Amino acid sequence: MLDRIFRAIRLEGSVFKEVAGDARYNGEAILLAVLVAILAALGQGLGALSGGRPVVAFFLELGSNLLLGWLLWAVIAYVVGRALGGVGTLSGMTRALAFAGAPRFLLLLGFIPCVGWIFRFAAWLLTLVAGVIALRETLGFDTLKAVVTAVLGLFLYVAASMMLGIFAAGAGALTQFQIR
Repeated sequence: MLDRIFRAIRLEGSVFKEVAGDARYNGEAILLAVLVAILAALGQGLGALSGGRPVVAFFLELGSNLLLGWLLWAVIAYVVGRALGGVGTLSGMTRALAFAGAPRFLLLLGFIPCVGWIFRFAAWLLTLVAGVIALRETLGFDTLKAVVTAVLGLFLYVAASMMLGIFAAGAGALTQFQIR
């Protein structure tokens, strides 16, 4: 598993095709996605503590990393990719994008004053590139079509994230009212 994680961080396209095509990697993909989410949330929580923000940031980051950062993105990327003529399966997409998220391990270091932004930026950039490579390898696309899939998917992802945020805010507001 560590070998595949390091290959994903080194942006080796073959690892994404390998994990997308083999259901035996389901457990590794889930474990990797959970570990990355926990470490990213831990980095966010440490940053919240040092910046005087509430520690609830840890739990919000954990939830958004697992649900939005991986699963929702996998579904959207799969649907957009298939609409553009890609091949592959949703389960293969979830596995490949879990490994594409491996560079997000750097988010654990994002709380460090003065240099934390460098780790956050590196994690974002490497994850973006790994995601495009994963889309290319999983959907059988060339790089340009994978970039188009990522851009279209990003717009849908942002829209879905906003709708979920509005729904969550509305649900939170409803808890403030008491029925008598």
